[in-house]
Amino acid sequence: MVVDLYRDYFKGFNMELGVLQNLELLPEILELQKKNAERLAKLLPPLTTKKEVARFLNVTPRTVNNYMRQGYLKEGYHYFHKNAKMIVFDEDAILEFRDQLSRGLINEEVAI
Repeated sequence: MVVDLYRDYFKGFNMELGVLQNLELLPEILELQKKNAERLAKLLPPLTTKKEVARFLNVTPRTVNNYMRQGYLKEGYHYFHKNAKMIVFDEDAILEFRDQLSRGLINEEVAI
């Protein structure tokens, strides 16, 4: 048991035994975290194409183009050019952008 192995070692550091006992929970916590990440991946749609981003933001692909053209979605942060014709979006940046939209930090009225 971890506690028995390191009890004498940590005595010199004035650590409480309870801290060591909590270390035994780490594998269980990591397994729960892995399961939660898998569940979240199933709930969130992929957000790498313009069409997927538009669906996620509940707007049209044309509105996504307008967000990009007007600088609301920034190249190098929200999206990247994979080649001359292909754009790939960063999922974390799109999630952040949606949060900003929902909090009213970005004006949704985008000129055509």
